Parts: sequence; structure tokens; C-alpha cells
Amino acid sequence: MSKPILFDQVAINDYAKKNKIQPFRVKQIFYEIFKNQNIKLDEITTLSKDLRSDLEKHFDILSLEINEILEDSQTTKIWFKTHDGHIIEAVIIYHRSKYPKPLTKDYWLLTNLNRITLCISSQIGCPLNCLFCVTGKMWIKRNLTRDEIISQILVANNIVKNKFWKKEDWTLRAVRNVVFMWMWEPLLNYDEVKKSIEIMLAQDRLSLSRRHVTISTAGIIDGIKKLIKDKIEVKLAISLHCADQEIREKLMPIAKTQKLNDLMKVIDEYVKATDNRIFYEYIMIKDITDKPELANKLANLLKNRLAHVNLIAYNKNPMINLQESSIKTIREFQDILEKKWITVTIRDSMWRSVKSSCWQLGYEAVVRK
Repeated sequence: MSKPILFDQVAINDYAKKNKIQPFRVKQIFYEIFKNQNIKLDEITTLSKDLRSDLEKHFDILSLEINEILEDSQTTKIWFKTHDGHIIEAVIIYHRSKYPKPLTKDYWLLTNLNRITLCISSQIGCPLNCLFCVTGKMWIKRNLTRDEIISQILVANNIVKNKFWKKEDWTLRAVRNVVFMWMWEPLLNYDEVKKSIEIMLAQDRLSLSRRHVTISTAGIIDGIKKLIKDKIEVKLAISLHCADQEIREKLMPIAKTQKLNDLMKVIDEYVKATDNRIFYEYIMIKDITDKPELANKLANLLKNRLAHVNLIAYNKNPMINLQESSIKTIREFQDILEKKWITVTIRDSMWRSVKSSCWQLGYEAVVRK
């Protein structure tokens, strides 16, 4: 049986009460984990050696084990092993200035780092089986717990600290943006995702801004209704991928039950409740989703809605027989949208080399089968 997690408020409070540990020590533990970004007890030198030794007998700091790390210049991809032997993934993305100062290489790494995003998993595999996505080919093993979700962020912050150390104001660098986008459908694991967001936003925990936490969903209508009811006003990204119901059903089987008209109605309710702009992810697949008539259909769907479209070139994968649209076609699609006053961005796919781009997560696990 696995140990309780050290950042579990109930478990550590019970332990402190039984062992007559003063409340300020508990606060100290949380500060070390969440603020000082330490994920090993021997790093928490503000605690006595005896207390650290006793805590190690009774608790784990993480509920995941780091299995492997792979890096390129723009990302760090982390494979985690769960207590029951499954592999999940998270990816740290380093956003750098497009206009770097002419400085030394090492100094450039620090001064031109604009922000850091972490894409995290909320499930092991994915039940949606979208046509273009490798992760769905793993199918679904189970949902992740709150502690498994938060453990991904704690590991990422520790990696960031060791990689970049402190900012110019001497505060530690850390993940600024968290996106539920990897192994996947967060709204089908609603309760644990909600619990994890509470820890992300808490000032004495990860202290993230609501504007810097994004739930990316294929459009689970009941899940969006729960977000409205529970007043979870984080950012929402919809994997729309096509504004044509028939084509969307072929790409995303979930669209057969989560109809586009019904989805847009509940999104309108969410916008009314939160006043948040919705981000719509749109995959550009050659000769399937990139046709001019589909751009016009998308523009008509989003007309007079608080919306921003991200056009994402399909990330080619040897396991799936689809082709990405040409940059010329993508720019023409963008032009149609912009002429109809839809704000749109062409998303870069810069981290393909480590299979960290959209719809590539789980590639290694599927290949090894």
C-alpha cells in the first residue's frame, strides 16, 4: 500500500496532531514543497534531520515516479510512472523572445525566457479515439488523482528551478501557465481536476492566476455546465477542429453525442457567466479541414462570439495516414477568418522532435505495444 502524500492537508494534520508537531512546522513543509520547489525530503533543510527521517517513513512527497526525461531547446518531456505501473506524460514548454538581445549564450537562456507553460495529463490514455490523435490509440486505463495531477507540476517546478534558478528579482522561476491538454479529456475526470485546480489557485500552494490555468476539452457539455455551476472561472479551450457537424463526427467520435449546436449553446452560457474569451483549437489537415468553405463556416459559427481561433497544423505521425496542410493553405484559411473579424493565431509546432506536439503524446507507448 502506498504512503499518503505529504501535501495532503488532512493526512499531514492528523500526523502532526498525533506526534505533537506545531502548526508552524506544517506550514513550513507546505512552503518548502510549493514555494521553494523541493521534491525530496533531504532538500528541506529547514526541518530537523530526525523529523525529515520520520516524515520519510510515513509520507511520499510525490505520487508519481519520474521514469524518463527527454529535452530539446524548447521543451522538457517527462515520462512518469504511476503506482500501478502505467506511464503518463507532461511537457514543459519554454517560450522565448523572438528578438533576443545580443548576449552570451548562457545569459540569453535566462534573459530571453518570457514564460514557462506546462501541459499536464489528467487521464492515463484517452477514451475519445479521435482520428488524428495517437493518445486515443492507448485507449483509457483510468483517471488520475488530484495528487498525481499536482505531482506533475511539482516535478516541473523543480526542473525549472534547477535549470534556470532565480529571476532578476531573486524569486525562483516556475511554471506560469498550466494547461490540461495532454493525456486527456479533463472534463471526464471532473472531480479530481477540480480538486487539483483548487491547489493550483491557492495562495499558500501554487498561487497560479485563474488566467494562467486552461482546461482544454473536446466539448463535454455536462462538464462545462459543472464549471459554470461551480464557478471555476479558468480559461477554456475547445478542441473544435471543424465547424461542420458531419466532418467533426468523423474526426471526433465524441461529437456524435456532443452535438455542435448544443455545445455552442453551453459555451455561450459559460461566456455569459465568466466573461472569458474562449479559445478554439482547429486542426489543419490537408484536404479535410483546410478548405475555404470550412473557413467560412467557422467564421459564421463564431460571429459575434467572444472567441479566438488557434490554427494548428496537423503534426504528421507515421502511425496515422493524414497529411498536414501547407503553410500557404493555412495562411489563406487565416485570411478568410480575419476578413470576417475573427481573431486568429497560427500556432507553431516547434517541439515535434521529442514527440511533444499536439496529438503525439503517448507515441512511444503505442509503438512499444
